[in-house]
Amino acid sequence: MPALGAQYNGAAGMEPRVFELFGPAGGSGAAGARGKAGTKSKKAGKSRGRGAKSNNPPYLPPEAEEGNIEYKLKLVNPSQYRFEHLVTQMKWRLQEGRGEAVYQIGVEDNGLLVGLSEEEMRASLHTLHRMAEKVGADITMLREREVDYDSDSPRKITEVLIRKVPDNQQFLDLRVAVLGNVDSGKSTLLGVLTQGELDNGRGRARLNLFRHLHEIQSGRTSSISFEILGFNSKGEVVNYSESRTAEQICESASKMITFIDLAGHHKYLKTTIFGLTSYCPDFAMLVVSANTGIAGTTREHLGLAMALKVPFFLVVSKVDLCSPATVERTLRQLERTLKQPGCNKVPFMVRSEDDAVTAAQQFAQSPNITPIFAISSVSGESLDLLKVFLNILPPLTNSREQEELMQQLPEFQVSVVIVTSQAGPLGQLSPHIPGAP
Repeated sequence: MPALGAQYNGAAGMEPRVFELFGPAGGSGAAGARGKAGTKSKKAGKSRGRGAKSNNPPYLPPEAEEGNIEYKLKLVNPSQYRFEHLVTQMKWRLQEGRGEAVYQIGVEDNGLLVGLSEEEMRASLHTLHRMAEKVGADITMLREREVDYDSDSPRKITEVLIRKVPDNQQFLDLRVAVLGNVDSGKSTLLGVLTQGELDNGRGRARLNLFRHLHEIQSGRTSSISFEILGFNSKGEVVNYSESRTAEQICESASKMITFIDLAGHHKYLKTTIFGLTSYCPDFAMLVVSANTGIAGTTREHLGLAMALKVPFFLVVSKVDLCSPATVERTLRQLERTLKQPGCNKVPFMVRSEDDAVTAAQQFAQSPNITPIFAISSVSGESLDLLKVFLNILPPLTNSREQEELMQQLPEFQVSVVIVTSQAGPLGQLSPHIPGAP
């Protein structure tokens, strides 16, 4: 199981206020160590290499009363009264996360990472399993880490994902709008993610996503299409089986990612704006080709996401076509753009599974952090990291806010108009409830 490096040990290259949030010493998740923070990180690393223990205790931000993250120092043999209280607390966290909660075992309420012995951790996880069974939820172990601060015996921190589909829903649903310049590989990436087969380098994976003949002929998306990626309670993708229909995916999935594939060409910009404004995406995925960098409509799409206040993360595609120096140059270009006064974002480069878990949690908590993935739809590089990120990515609104949105009056929008020679114009009405699919 991967170590909890980036979240607990720091985020080199970030702004000082975010660096402090991630704790002391330098981790591998953020993009590039610079300045005094990087120097201190190297010195700390050398000190640990000689066997010396850190003088500064590792920590997390203090536990918040609201939200779906819960800290527990230990859960060893609680009384019946205490157990019922813990179950009620778990129900609250699940409600805050609209069916998902994250438990940090071995952490005090103030965020101090104390850690537990092997026996205490085993007993605490057993209690957590009982609590989850009581509320009808499933448990997935995300990661664990050894803590050697002020202790001679090994002590561990464990992070656990609790997932329970709400009673009034068939599955948890998040909508992700896919943005990016034409020929950046958006549709190909969605085809690979949802179908489970790598691309052949000539766009074979995207063919099933196109809706019109001219899209197949040109290889460019001109309309709005939808693709779904389903995860079961263990975080496994349920799309990858023969003859798996959308209905079957929905029945077997406990969490659903609905991708809204938008056009990248400049002449279809109105269509892209319509998709961003009418379908109320929770997040946006901005795809940038590694060999072209920021080009075409990339800046316009970035500006649209920021103007509409849609949280976005970046995916650098086609890294298999470029040399490492070219990929690095594109990443540096993106970092400079994100740090400009108009954006004021903090880039977070995802290079490991641990980074992906940290990025998903911090991305939802802080609007300034922007995860960056470098992937290939041909070789499959880092695609698993993107799936881990999407599986753990929590909703931005809790159940109470969602219920308030559902009480608003529905709106109907004309999404498609088809003109035939015999029947005349045919319209397709799409019911639209603010904040709902």
